[in-house]
Amino acid sequence: MAAPVPLDTDGYGGTYKVIGGAPALDFANLVSYRGTPRAHDWLVPSDNLARWLRAVGLDVAVPDDIGGLIELREALAAVFLAATVDSHEPDGVAFDVVASTAARARSRQRLTWDTDTHRARWCLPTPQLDDLLALDAARLLTDDVARDRLGACDDCRWLYLDTTRNHSRRWCDPADCGNRARQRRHYHRQR
Repeated sequence: MAAPVPLDTDGYGGTYKVIGGAPALDFANLVSYRGTPRAHDWLVPSDNLARWLRAVGLDVAVPDDIGGLIELREALAAVFLAATVDSHEPDGVAFDVVASTAARARSRQRLTWDTDTHRARWCLPTPQLDDLLALDAARLLTDDVARDRLGACDDCRWLYLDTTRNHSRRWCDPADCGNRARQRRHYHRQR
């Protein structure tokens, strides 16, 4: 069970939790019940972004204009949902947003030498949030093990990496959507 992240709810009755297992998935999850009348954007108010960055442990500056981040968030959600829940090729426009952002970030990476580990590693000299998210998404989409573990909640469609031994995870959090699903099943059995 994940603990709620102290984001401003802006009058919404739900909570946000970091359940994705990867920053790109948790960023895509910053909309609850996407595409339904219950939808809620957790980037409203805008200071929620700084709180989210602290919760997921990313040490980057908060951009002044988050319009591009919102476009990236929606593209990430579309690509990951197509690849997991819907099991089809992602929308070309959404995929291009993720791919072009990842390509730009990749071109900014530099090979550096880590004197502590005596190994070379790739790093971004001045990482920006969209760079980190797009590179994380590219890693998830190109790594066979990670891609096979991508999942989405049966109820709210939040994205996650299924780290269960038998790949049986069905909900974002068993205490939230899992509990509601069990209550629905119980109600239908009793009827």
